[in-house]
Amino acid sequence: MTKRKTGVWLIGACGAVSTLTCVGARAVARGLKPPIGVLTESPLFDGLDLPGLGDLVFGGHEIRDTDMHCAAREFAERAGVLDRTLLNVLHEDLAAIDANIRPGYVVNPTPAVQALAKNGKVARARSPRLIVEGIQKDLREFQTRHDLETVVVVNISSTEPPGHLPIEYATLEAFRKTLETKKPRKAVTASVLNAYAAIDAGFPYINFTPSPGSTIPALMQLAEERGVPHMGSDGKTGETLVKTALAPMFAGRALRVLSWEGYNMLGNRDGFVLNDPSARESKTRSKDKALRQILGDADEMHSKVTIDYVPSLDDWKVAWDYIHFEGFLGARMSMQFTWQGNDSALAAPLVLDLARLAAFAQARGERGLMTWAAAYFKSPAAVEDQSFVKQFSMLEAYVARHREGAKRSKQSR
Repeated sequence: MTKRKTGVWLIGACGAVSTLTCVGARAVARGLKPPIGVLTESPLFDGLDLPGLGDLVFGGHEIRDTDMHCAAREFAERAGVLDRTLLNVLHEDLAAIDANIRPGYVVNPTPAVQALAKNGKVARARSPRLIVEGIQKDLREFQTRHDLETVVVVNISSTEPPGHLPIEYATLEAFRKTLETKKPRKAVTASVLNAYAAIDAGFPYINFTPSPGSTIPALMQLAEERGVPHMGSDGKTGETLVKTALAPMFAGRALRVLSWEGYNMLGNRDGFVLNDPSARESKTRSKDKALRQILGDADEMHSKVTIDYVPSLDDWKVAWDYIHFEGFLGARMSMQFTWQGNDSALAAPLVLDLARLAAFAQARGERGLMTWAAAYFKSPAAVEDQSFVKQFSMLEAYVARHREGAKRSKQSR
């Protein structure tokens, strides 16, 4: 039998992370670049029937007036990661992806998101129910047009401001009532409507942002009912990745961390959106929570995460961390590290991993939270232990279990 392809629907389809995800997948699939950073291409996953990188078909929603070609050229000029020769070779590949991009929906946006959507090709729908129906129409047409096994929906759009969990999110019945209002209530956001639309249609959903997405109680209930795997929140790519690998060292040596200060600078559209204090709070909360959970003595430790928008840095993120700690007999010591990385080049391979893993999980009848994928997230839903090593061991155990199952199945034939 011919293996059917898997769709990857990107919310924020022409953003920097989406662009590198699409360009990178096609470059690796065509043998133009090695799959560095794509864990699912490593020997760890040998023997698992994951969708091939070449079997991924990309589409998505975008609110800005741009396309994949423009986004890729802009990224090449700003970040220096892509080059024109590669983009010329992939011209037809990018054109095929462009044909799958549809106007996205703007729901209770921050001023920064409104600015990005200005003059963009924004989809229009007055009520939450019509927005959901519009999203599902796009997803199903995408699946039918390309004869896809499934469509994995990945949220890599702009960060939404944090908020108290409204009562409407507590149960699926209550949430569905909010869909019937004439206009989206203030608590209703794009990430939640996209998550509902995907899961209700039977498609896996990955939330790579700090926004609520599918992790509200109502949608976790829906995912169980629909038999759909999903996971979030907030992809762990840079400074927090280092923190969650490094912090267990202090705990393992019974060293008392007095202060852990993290200062971040970035200049891309993510930085522009995070320059809004309300959106920035979502990100800093997510980055700080993991550290405090690992170290345990959160009440005694001073910890602060700062994010500044520095336009000249473009997609290159710089983080400087200062750790002040106490050792035996009160000896006070310090450690510092600087992290400089291309934010999108760090994130894109994780998006590819998560899309492939979500499709794999659905094909095996798994449903609900993909807690075994916790190592990919700053705030993994329903996972308390924030140590990267322990989270990664959960992924290894999951892979080993399925590899053993595949081996027994092959032997029994």
